[in-house]
Amino acid sequence: MSLYNKFQIWLSITFLILTTSVFGLLLHSSHTYLKTQQKIEMTNMISALNIALTPFIHQKDKVGLESVINASFDSGFYGSITLKINDSNTQIQRKNLNQNSDSPEWFQKIAPFEELTESRVLMDGWMQAATLTVTNNTATGYDQLWALTLRLLTAFIINSLLAAISMIIILRVMFKPLKDIQKRANEISLNKFGDPIPQVNTRELSDVIQAINYMSKHIEAHYLQSANEVKRLRMRAYQDPVSELSNREYFITQLEPWLTSNTHDHCGLWLMKVDAIEDAYENKEFDKADSMVKELAQKLSSFVDGRSTFSRFSRSEFILLVPHCHYEYLEQVSETALNLVNEWQPNELIEDNSASIGMMVLHHQTDMRTVFTQLDSALTQARQQSGLKAFYIMKILFLYNENTILPEFTKGKMEWQNFVKQGIENQQVKIRLQPAINKEQQILHYEAFAYIEVDNIIYTANHFITALEDSDVAYQFDNHVLTLVSKQLAANPSKSPITVNISKDSLHNSQFVVFLTQMLKANPQLRETLVFEFPEVCFTKHLEETKVITQLLLQHSFKFGIDNFGHTFSSIDYLHQVHPTYVKLDFTYTSQLDDPAKYDLLASMTRIAKNLGIGMIATHVENLKQIDQLVELDIRRFQGFITDKLELNGHKNADK
Repeated sequence: MSLYNKFQIWLSITFLILTTSVFGLLLHSSHTYLKTQQKIEMTNMISALNIALTPFIHQKDKVGLESVINASFDSGFYGSITLKINDSNTQIQRKNLNQNSDSPEWFQKIAPFEELTESRVLMDGWMQAATLTVTNNTATGYDQLWALTLRLLTAFIINSLLAAISMIIILRVMFKPLKDIQKRANEISLNKFGDPIPQVNTRELSDVIQAINYMSKHIEAHYLQSANEVKRLRMRAYQDPVSELSNREYFITQLEPWLTSNTHDHCGLWLMKVDAIEDAYENKEFDKADSMVKELAQKLSSFVDGRSTFSRFSRSEFILLVPHCHYEYLEQVSETALNLVNEWQPNELIEDNSASIGMMVLHHQTDMRTVFTQLDSALTQARQQSGLKAFYIMKILFLYNENTILPEFTKGKMEWQNFVKQGIENQQVKIRLQPAINKEQQILHYEAFAYIEVDNIIYTANHFITALEDSDVAYQFDNHVLTLVSKQLAANPSKSPITVNISKDSLHNSQFVVFLTQMLKANPQLRETLVFEFPEVCFTKHLEETKVITQLLLQHSFKFGIDNFGHTFSSIDYLHQVHPTYVKLDFTYTSQLDDPAKYDLLASMTRIAKNLGIGMIATHVENLKQIDQLVELDIRRFQGFITDKLELNGHKNADK
């Protein structure tokens, strides 16, 4: 319970006690007054009757006696009046036959009135002539006290309502600084930093506000310092200082898994050489050349998506790796790059002022030297075919043997989209689960990998995911996968939680947002078993649009994570704005941990995630030695090839 509610409850209880006490005192006082008043009235009445009846008793005028008694009875509130004449043994009596009160019986039991009786002997000279007896009517007292009680109760209710409204307003005003402190404390715990809390006149709260503002400023500075440290370490380990792109070493790290892959997966590679930059370096115009490199790198990186790796390969060469790339897409990217170079290049028509691109598709196991030899050969042939025509798109050379490539690698974009649509319609989309484990090899969760199986041939999502970009098929595929996973969780809840990757194209699709909203509302039971995962590029390039989705998930108490964390080389200060449940490290950071620079970089990234309360999952983990190295950095969740090798069927799930 909040302090505000406690304070309000105790004030209300105190006010209620005071009000009840005052109400009880007033009721008791009124009851005592009415009892006393009844006694006084009876005494006065019997005295008045004594005086009025004495002449008629002396004259023995019975009619006059009855007239006086009737008049007195009618003018007062009495239960009965009895006059007994001694010498004739006659009796004159008037009695109220209806002595019932309009007040409730329970009220009469709470505040009872006694029936009062008073008698007096009437004298005729020195002789006792008669006896006068008067009793009160208790109904009158009850009615008066009940009417007074209702008036008091009405007044107290009105006053209580006015006091409650006043108390709420006053407490809200008084507690506003405390609310601001509470809000800022919660924001600080989530690493959200805003404007300082305004100072107040209350001395105690002023000291607290000053401390909170100082702490918030200090933590924000520490967080920014940590983010800058990660940026600095990443630049030292993986970034080219001139172009601000990833360097050759980072590119090689990204390329290595493709060289040893035995899953028939494929990637596209191209190597671009810009003669204008080369000439500037040859002429020792280093400042000019560096400026050209930086400017051109910014232009070229603008069209490269977050999945691809774009690096500076040498002083005048840029290299690109596109995962799961088909030829149509690779050619489109290359033409776009050459158009950008043509628009950027200087106006002087120098013979060597041109750019060329050599391309290849890597689809089988090979070595690094062979790949770069083929790329150099492709680039040389492209330069030879360009002739002396500058600012023209050079002929691009593909190095591949069509007989050695599986037919699915050569499908066009529209072919893949139609293929996926048919797979959805024919219920050919299936799910494979890969576990994520901890050091004790306990399963933490499963990641869902979708594939399409046609005629006993399996097409993984890597084959067609690139072709779905910028199309409605992307969100249709994500919708279908979410539906399949939901059904699987319903059928086998023990195999959970399950994470589902959502493409960046779906996040920008209004129909997907509608579908997701309806799904979250209709399936609250999946909050602990279904986890969403988004690529890092969604947060680095489309943060505001992505925050709409993440806030929708948090609103319905669903969790989400970030995939390929650290791949885009952008600042990671977005973490404190979205606060994911976990981040999944790009595999570049989990390899070559024996290098001190790379070890320090990963340690810094881990420290930031830990300070933000964000879990971290290492990917492409291949052996137990790698796990031991990562555990030293306080990374305790792993996913990759090792999880496919371990016998996990007999292990219990870890605590979720």
